[in-house]
Amino acid sequence: MTHKILVSDDDIKLVAFLQERIKDRRFQFILALSLEQVIEQLENEDFFAAIVDFNVEDRCGKKLFEYILEKKIPTIVTLDELTLEAYDQITNYSIIDYVIDNNYAGKYYLADLLQGLEYFNNKKVLICYDNKSPQKLHSLVQTFHSLLFEPMLATSIKEAKSILGKEDFIKLIYIDADLKDGKGVDFCREIKENIKYKDTLIFAGAQNKTNLIQIKELRGKFYKSGVVNFISLPVDKEEFNTNLLSMMKIIKQKNRLDTYVETVDKYVLISITNLKGIIVYASDAFCKISGYSKEELIGKSHNIIRHPDMSSSLYKELWETIQLGKVWSGEIKNKKKNGEYYWVSAKVEPIYDSVGEIMGYQSIRFDITDKKLVEELSLKDSLLGIYNRRKFTEILNYQFTIWNRFKNEFSIIFIDIDDFKVVNDLYGHSVGDRVLMEFSSVVSKAIRDVDSICRWGGEEFVVICPYTDLNGAQNLAEKIRKEIEENEFDIIGEKTASFGVTTIKSGDTIESFIDRADNALYKAKTAGKNRVVTF
Repeated sequence: MTHKILVSDDDIKLVAFLQERIKDRRFQFILALSLEQVIEQLENEDFFAAIVDFNVEDRCGKKLFEYILEKKIPTIVTLDELTLEAYDQITNYSIIDYVIDNNYAGKYYLADLLQGLEYFNNKKVLICYDNKSPQKLHSLVQTFHSLLFEPMLATSIKEAKSILGKEDFIKLIYIDADLKDGKGVDFCREIKENIKYKDTLIFAGAQNKTNLIQIKELRGKFYKSGVVNFISLPVDKEEFNTNLLSMMKIIKQKNRLDTYVETVDKYVLISITNLKGIIVYASDAFCKISGYSKEELIGKSHNIIRHPDMSSSLYKELWETIQLGKVWSGEIKNKKKNGEYYWVSAKVEPIYDSVGEIMGYQSIRFDITDKKLVEELSLKDSLLGIYNRRKFTEILNYQFTIWNRFKNEFSIIFIDIDDFKVVNDLYGHSVGDRVLMEFSSVVSKAIRDVDSICRWGGEEFVVICPYTDLNGAQNLAEKIRKEIEENEFDIIGEKTASFGVTTIKSGDTIESFIDRADNALYKAKTAGKNRVVTF
């Protein structure tokens, strides 16, 4: 909805300033610099509000803004300076406010006032006042009316509760100190204790005939009970408007911040831990992807989502990095509550207190499961469904990185099916493919969860064994050899394989490491096949 603002002020730059300051296309400023232009605009347009120079008048001395007020248009009066005579005249009119616009402070206030009118427009305000002084009540109601609020009156706490029970959109309440059936401060406390009204602004006030000591005591009690402002009746309109606009800006900033926080909480995988790694905060998005509720996550460590595929050395590196005050980044495979997995790209960093000490850690993650699935498809053999040579290279590079940093021993096993060419020649490639699939299945079942099997090419396979010395890799290779030897393959019956085993050594390169395993395999082949050779 566009709010049309009629502007009649000899400072033509005022409109440009307001447009730049407000930066909201919902406001349309229409300039009218003479009485004739103003009357023409009033006949042809409906205006949300008007900004009018106080000094402009017709030939008979009638103020220009009087014409506008007769049309029931909320009006703001502008002046270059405020004289006592001008002040006395202005206070006799039911205007929104006056603004001294010959300086930036006045122009900024004018911009805030317009945005306030839009924010306050038709919002309901509950006024709890027992009518002891109808004149002062009238001044309070008119003050709210002038800012485009919709006042609702209650002369007792009971009546106020009845209205609050029926209305869901009351965000501003005025409570007088003394009501017919109780103290306003007690009613204020009761409202603020209700979670439904946690964002409701409460103004409180008292008759200005109350002595200063009582006023001071009342003000203290009300502020401690949750009010945002305490005023004396009759209302000082200028002070009230200024305070309310300040509240409006704080609320709008809070709403923007709340919206940002809600959006982040909904869509970004965030968790915060204390220094011991215990989760103290989990975003809704994190709960959703992991399958755990906030109650199930908070108070636990991230081990609750740790996937067994992830190496302990990765988490060791992560902790060493963040405890040094640095940021750790990487990709992590996590386990959901139902046992399924998901991948995240994670950034973990320290959180500092006001004196620069680390007080906890924050992890921001992004779901990359689909990306990893695509990668996985490109890294798997299309026939056998196990890792291909490209993935083998990736895993081997990672193991070399871990070896160079932590000296975590690892080994590889090269495997070659004995006399596989005979299978293809006698039974055809279709049967050969079935043998390859059954062979990879037997090996996959024989290795450990931490091991990785890859197709090296043709009928050759390689197994990467983390945290495994030469003796451990030899024992694993022998176990696989026996499983293959004892397996009854479909159509062809028995089949054997040869194995070359080696472990990482100081000074190794990837090329020398692979060559050593390949040489071991060659020796197994030339020594009679169906055997394990270490090198």
